[in-house]
Parts: sequence; structure tokens; C-alpha cells
Amino acid sequence: MKDDIKKKINRRKFIKIVGGSTICLGAATCLPHVEGDWSSCEDRELVEDLMPASHRVVEVSSANAVYEQDNKKIIVEEVVIEMFRAGLLALKDQTTLAGAWNAVMPERQAGEKVALKANTLSPYVPTSPELLGAIVGSLTDGPQIPAADIFVWDRRVDELESVDIVPARLGVECLGTIKSTSDLSGPGYEIEPACLSGRKIYFSKILTNGLDHLINVSVMKNHLASGFTGCLKNHYGSFSQPAKFHEGCENHIAILNSLPEVASVSRLHIMDALIGVCMGNTHEPSDCTPARLLLSFDPVAIDSRGLEVRDEMRAEAGMGAGLPAGYLAKAAELGLGITEFELVTLTI
Repeated sequence: MKDDIKKKINRRKFIKIVGGSTICLGAATCLPHVEGDWSSCEDRELVEDLMPASHRVVEVSSANAVYEQDNKKIIVEEVVIEMFRAGLLALKDQTTLAGAWNAVMPERQAGEKVALKANTLSPYVPTSPELLGAIVGSLTDGPQIPAADIFVWDRRVDELESVDIVPARLGVECLGTIKSTSDLSGPGYEIEPACLSGRKIYFSKILTNGLDHLINVSVMKNHLASGFTGCLKNHYGSFSQPAKFHEGCENHIAILNSLPEVASVSRLHIMDALIGVCMGNTHEPSDCTPARLLLSFDPVAIDSRGLEVRDEMRAEAGMGAGLPAGYLAKAAELGLGITEFELVTLTI
């Protein structure tokens, strides 16, 4: 089974690598580390042997996944459930959900936490609750993982709630590192920094101490700094003050995903391309409807295909290619994946 997915650092070795962080989730003395000391630091060695065993990207499309009503795009949950399950089975040529998830998390033990990292920065184009619900349902129906062992998370509770990513909707816990910019309560950020490109960063304690298996569920959008928001950039929501790392992000994004805090728990990458931002900037309303889902073990491959889909949407609108995602070359250089991939397309 180990040959079916990239090797991961075990939890004990991970704690040794990140070293000495004081963990006090919920303690009054451990307030979220929002500002922090952003001075220079010495980079650690990046995780080695990151290359995924599979570079397959499964792309599932359906003309029935999204429709417009009163100038609003409506995502059809029943169709999304079918799309996601078909894509998950095709990823490793499995015939059951249990078999598919066992291929994604071959070493998972009972009681270990499975976390879905969403992107809720924009209220217009967040990771859709319909897709998150489909993933949660496949986990509970297939390997029958208890709902108590699954949760969805992002940087802030108020952003999750604003797009209906709530326990009542999904049937699992929905966590933010903090509640809002005016209410910093919550798990918070680590007191001890990690080091990214020679500068200190503070990871969410949800990432470092709250989960065992990470499912990265990103969105398909333009971004003026990075060129593209996909799976690799989704971890800019995993540490505080990511705006400080917009300049030079073509290097920062790749290195971030090579740090042990991220690499040791990453299991699967999913891109929500049901709707997207293909023409405008990341905070703007959706201006394209690819009506697709992408799944891969390879974050470089899935982001490369996502970039192609964005440009296909732009071409249909009579526009040229969008900004390139400069971080993909650096990510490939670091061994996170490859830009040449096996594409499997399904139509539901």
C-alpha cells in the first residue's frame, strides 16, 4: 500500500522535525499569533521524497452541475455528489468508496482525524458546501469514518459561516483558526515560528496539532500576485499574515508546501472548478462556469490542469491566456510533482 501514495513523515518524526513548539490549545495564555515577530530566520531542510507515485488528474464535468436563476449561479448538490464519487473511484481505478479512500489514506488508523482544508476568502467563489458535503458523505458512507473524526477548516469562522459551511449543513465540525478579525478566540496560531524563505511564519494550530490526514479542497480563481489560486496556494490560509508573502510568492508557495507541517499530512488535492474567476481578480464574483471537479495526488499536476481550464474558459470568452502561475516551476523543481500529467476525463 505504501507504493500507492507518496511516503509521509510519521507524526512522531514530524514533532521532532518542527521541534519544541508549545502546544496549549484552548489555554488562555496561548492567544492566536496574529502579528508575531516577522524577522529573519534560518530555513530548515525541506521534506525529501515528496514526488507523488501517481500524476493522474481526474477531471469530471457535468452540464447539469450548475444553473443560473435570478442572475445567481446555483450548484446542484445531487450532481456534485455523483461527480465526486465517480472522480474518486477513477483516481486509483477502484470500484468502491472504501477502496478508493483506503488508496488515499492507506495508513489511517481508527480515531485519526481527517480534515478538509477549504478556501473561504471570497464570499463569491468559496469552496462550495455542496462539494464539501459530497466529500464528507463519501467518507462516512465508504470507509464509514465517524463524523466526529472529520472536520472542515479554514482561517476564520465568520468566513466559513458566511458561505454556509457550518455543522448543521455538513454534519461535521467546521473550524476556524480564529473566529474573526475582531474576535481572536479559537485554536489560534503557533507561538513558535516556522521558517519560510528565511522569514518567520506562524502556522495554524489546526494544521500542526489538530489533524492527521489533510484533504486540500481548493478553488479555481485568478490571483494578481501568484497568477492563479489553486491547491498549492490554498495553504496561504494555513498561516497568519499571508499578505506579507505576496511579493516573491512564486517561490514562497512552492517552499510552503515542502515544509513538514504541510507535507507530512497532505493526502489528496481536489479543485472546485464548478464556478470560478477566470477573467477578473480573486475577490470578484464568478465570471466563468467550468462545471468541473479535478482530483489528483499531485498538486503541481492538478494546478497545471486548473490553469489550462481557466485559459479554456478565457478562450471561449474571446480572451487570451491569463497570468502564468510562476510557482509551478519552483514546485516541480522541489519535487512536489510534475507539470506533464495523465489526464482522465469523465462526463456525468
